Amino acid sequence: MQLFRLILITCVLVSTCVADEAEKPKPEDGKIVVGNSFSFNGENLVDGIVVDFKNNVTRKQIHNFEAKFGVDYKQYDLFPHEKIGLVKIAKGVRSLIQRLKSSPLIEAVEPNYVYTLVGSRGKADSLKKPRNPDPSDFKDPFYKHQWHMAQINLPEAFSKVQGHGAIVAVIDTGVAYEDHDRFIKVRDLNETQFVHPYDFVDDDPHANDDHGHGTHVAGTIAQSTNNGLGVVGVAPGATIMPLRVLDGSGRGSLGAIANAIKWAADKGAHVINMSLGGPFPSSILRKACKYASSKGVLLVCAAGNSGGRIGYPAKFPECMAVSAVQYDETITFYSSRGKEVAIAAPGGNVRVDQNGDGYPDGVLQNSIYAKDNAKDDYMLFMGTSMAAPHVAGAAALLVSAGITDAKRIEQILRSSADYKGDEHLYGAGLLDVGSAVNQAISGTAWSRLLAAFLIAFAFLKSNITRLLHPLAMLGLLAFGSGLVPFGVDYQVDQFPGFLTYPIPVWDQALMGLDVANPVFRSAFWVLILVGFGYQIKFLRPFLQGMGFGLAGFLLVSAFMPQVDLDYIPMVLQAEFIWYIANALLAAMVAKHANPPQ
Repeated sequence: MQLFRLILITCVLVSTCVADEAEKPKPEDGKIVVGNSFSFNGENLVDGIVVDFKNNVTRKQIHNFEAKFGVDYKQYDLFPHEKIGLVKIAKGVRSLIQRLKSSPLIEAVEPNYVYTLVGSRGKADSLKKPRNPDPSDFKDPFYKHQWHMAQINLPEAFSKVQGHGAIVAVIDTGVAYEDHDRFIKVRDLNETQFVHPYDFVDDDPHANDDHGHGTHVAGTIAQSTNNGLGVVGVAPGATIMPLRVLDGSGRGSLGAIANAIKWAADKGAHVINMSLGGPFPSSILRKACKYASSKGVLLVCAAGNSGGRIGYPAKFPECMAVSAVQYDETITFYSSRGKEVAIAAPGGNVRVDQNGDGYPDGVLQNSIYAKDNAKDDYMLFMGTSMAAPHVAGAAALLVSAGITDAKRIEQILRSSADYKGDEHLYGAGLLDVGSAVNQAISGTAWSRLLAAFLIAFAFLKSNITRLLHPLAMLGLLAFGSGLVPFGVDYQVDQFPGFLTYPIPVWDQALMGLDVANPVFRSAFWVLILVGFGYQIKFLRPFLQGMGFGLAGFLLVSAFMPQVDLDYIPMVLQAEFIWYIANALLAAMVAKHANPPQ
């Protein structure tokens, strides 16, 4: 192992990075370095007070409130019908909070804790033999050092989906996504797409990174891949939404984070990655997380690097808390732990070189130098900050496979994980992207095909052999499972790969992943086609197979929903009832679509 002089640094309650002082390569060399160097004293900082007024409070009452308590209240632009804002105060925060709680106008009041990038401490675990990267899997020369991508079985998933159409919000220190002023776009994000950036620290539309952490996180999710430059990302086809809430020292306020969460949800993010955190809960932050969750966004959060209890927002039930493992797939010394851990992913350990490649076992991605934002290189970081974006990238792959229901995405990620035992450490297990994508695509398709035959048997009984007619099988596959059960599932997130999917999901391919038309996912197809085609006798086997295939598709959708249907209220199990009713209708029409001669 090469010798490095390491300086452990602080990174989000979630990530630690280390710096190599022995070598400072030029950015054009494209060399591997061991992180950036930062420091933070770890104190629980407070920057004022967050006040949540009752919704019926008037502007005049707020003015009177300011005069009575001698404070200046600044409204957050969080929710259109909420009155939440910041009261700036340097001293006496606790005593003022106690006084404010007595006001009948206030719904909630709490310290405006500063959320940060936090350091780690401790010893490493023992070694076992895991899988190593095969350099032939990708055209990126440094992939051979990305043990973490091999660990999550990325090559297995990459042949099927790459994240196209998915939007992942990176709420962090910003991203080096553009050449602007003193900032640059890092070389290995040259093909990555970006949308709706915003800087909630400086209040402008340029969410440029002056720290390095956010760019590294974004690279794990969607680094440009197979471009021959450096390293790979989990979902290179995904679009990144850069949202800066932490400054160059790795600190940020509750208000900035909450605003960014709402921004991401309103701007169409499917997944939010938060590699940040703090030790205390916040009702304001929880409200923002609930808002995003209610809009169908999956929130992925780093569990923390304390080695102890999980931090916030990861601890909120709306969020997936991600712990960190090292090369040998054991939990890292720094990873926070507890019953809230949902899943584990590679976070790295730069104190060891267990794979013997000559570099510390950090997570390797392209990022900037903190002290010179115009320079970038390939950097090894470690922390649960680095683990979380592996999961966010995996979620993006599932979105691009047509699964936009956040609960279903989390369910697949959990059920496909490699179970490791202690759930307080590993949650459901170690992330397996290949298994998750296979379950999402092939597993769902086989379930639909099986359901179609079971429904047909229930309605046709001894006449079930009629479904063996070639036209009947064609109709069943076209509207039930697609060609996926037969291994035809190459690049299903792009044309023409999506044609291997059943026709009722083509609305997503034609009109976007956020479209889930209930007419497409109904008995509409069989009613229309049987109505117009029944008189053509040679088409009747096709119509019958189509009806039972559609019934199987709808029945599986009722119990394993892939999307949230447009226009169908999310109350009283309305979507479930819609699917079941239409499945029965499709099956009944199919039964009579090809009567015995």
